[in-house]
Amino acid sequence: MSTTVTLSQLQIAYEFLPDPVGLFNSEGKCVYVNRAFTNAFDLTLDEKILTPLSEMFALYQTAETDWKDVLTRAEKEPWQGYVGIVKEGQGSSVNRIQINAIAQQGESLYFLAKIDIVNSNEQSEETLAQLAYKDCLTGLANRSLFNQLFDHEISQSQRLNLRFAILFIDLDRFKQVNDNLGHDVGDALLCTVAERLQKSLRKSDVVARLGGDEFAVIMNNIRDSDTVAKVTEKLIREIKKPIKSGANIMEIGCSVGISVYPENGEQAEQLLQHADAAMYRAKHHGGNHYYYFSDALNQELQDIRLIEQQLHQGIEHKQFIPYFQPVIDIRNNALVGIECLARWHHPSRGVLGAMEFIPIAMKIGLLQDIFKQVLLNAFSHLAYWRSHCHLAVPMAINISSKQFFQQDTFDHIDTLMKDNALHADALRLEVTESTLQESGRKLVDKLKEIKTAGFSITLDDFGTGYSSLRYLQQLPVDTLKIDRSFVRNLDNNPHDKVIVKAIIQLADTLGIQAVAEGVENQAQADFLSANDCHLMQGYLFSAPLNAEDFYQYLVQFTTDVA
Repeated sequence: MSTTVTLSQLQIAYEFLPDPVGLFNSEGKCVYVNRAFTNAFDLTLDEKILTPLSEMFALYQTAETDWKDVLTRAEKEPWQGYVGIVKEGQGSSVNRIQINAIAQQGESLYFLAKIDIVNSNEQSEETLAQLAYKDCLTGLANRSLFNQLFDHEISQSQRLNLRFAILFIDLDRFKQVNDNLGHDVGDALLCTVAERLQKSLRKSDVVARLGGDEFAVIMNNIRDSDTVAKVTEKLIREIKKPIKSGANIMEIGCSVGISVYPENGEQAEQLLQHADAAMYRAKHHGGNHYYYFSDALNQELQDIRLIEQQLHQGIEHKQFIPYFQPVIDIRNNALVGIECLARWHHPSRGVLGAMEFIPIAMKIGLLQDIFKQVLLNAFSHLAYWRSHCHLAVPMAINISSKQFFQQDTFDHIDTLMKDNALHADALRLEVTESTLQESGRKLVDKLKEIKTAGFSITLDDFGTGYSSLRYLQQLPVDTLKIDRSFVRNLDNNPHDKVIVKAIIQLADTLGIQAVAEGVENQAQADFLSANDCHLMQGYLFSAPLNAEDFYQYLVQFTTDVA
């Protein structure tokens, strides 16, 4: 909706409506409630001003897991669902709510929340039980009911000396369906998955939707692990089958983690955490796979938890630093680029490469903090080198899929560039091919926006994913980076030679540069050069260096070239 009304006009319009109405800002904080709202909930106006939605209403059985997801969806279309409201001295009630997005003067975004008070006589015990314990989208047990049944299963199994298994199921590629086809299609897919899960299991087994695209199963009274494995394989096969919704035919998969009572734990929280950890291992292996929790995985989980704690400490103590590696044009031995790489100066383990901490940082939401800490130093060094070494080549930085769609990522980059008097041509943004798989059309549009701002763009790790050539033709990229996994085996793997040749030819056809990363010996460099790939990066030319050593490299490189 694109009305050009002011906040005061909205307040006047809604003040005397018979239904309870509230206005919330873009952060979900209350800025106004009308008289009907204050009367219905026995409040004064000031009591709720700037109170977040999450503190006023509890979501009941919605497809969205939190209010942030609700508001994101409401920006695109009106959202409605049920919420629980606690009235002081009167207990709680469940009411319908509808939320619409309203633009104030075409800029500031507000959300209008209209409450439909459900008469207490209508709220039968059966209705409230349905809302409290059933997922309204799929009809499965919700997290609340699952937790109760979980505790009951533990008590019964303990008393009767029985075993049961927990299956933690996470859908593969569901985000692509939501982003590319819309939430309605995504909802229909979730309902189909729920039906397939129920049909594939015994009636005595519990199937629940925990939220989003996560499901859980309690397989009771199991005899052996082989039975659990066969059932899990069946679930994976069923979910993998194509799903039709209207004109859309979708193919997804699932990753399943399994923990067994009592071997993998005797408490509900512990068993679910272990199944979740096993699920992530299955997803790490490419999805459409299951994984049992084990002693080895338990040790790995403990190691990860330790790293999580140390990551917080590392950010606090500014232990994340940039390293730099040159990109060389071997035709004239010219420096044509620099890649900025994140490193962790760990107090006891020394300097750690990105793959030892970035995946964990992403999982616990610390990647952006590390990104900002690394770039703060990297931009300062780049500005110094450009002025003192007459360096005129761009510095490449890697940006994850999530970061691409966080506005503060580019706000931070803009600030750093202004603070260091750098222009867009000083920076090259690298996005991985897997990011294209995850975000599709949405990413293409974002990259075009970034390209218009003057930045050059590289598609990193090319060849490791399954990019649609249709998207590749539309991407405003300047460079394809051939993944090091193909370059590494050029000496002895004829298949990798064929793949590398094909990528070089594809880049040439599309009119963009190809860069080979991970070049470690002269034989690899000779093969690449013979096939018209002249831009290279790797240990043959230089290892990644800290800022001080890279400055010395630049000085020496400039002297040698001169």
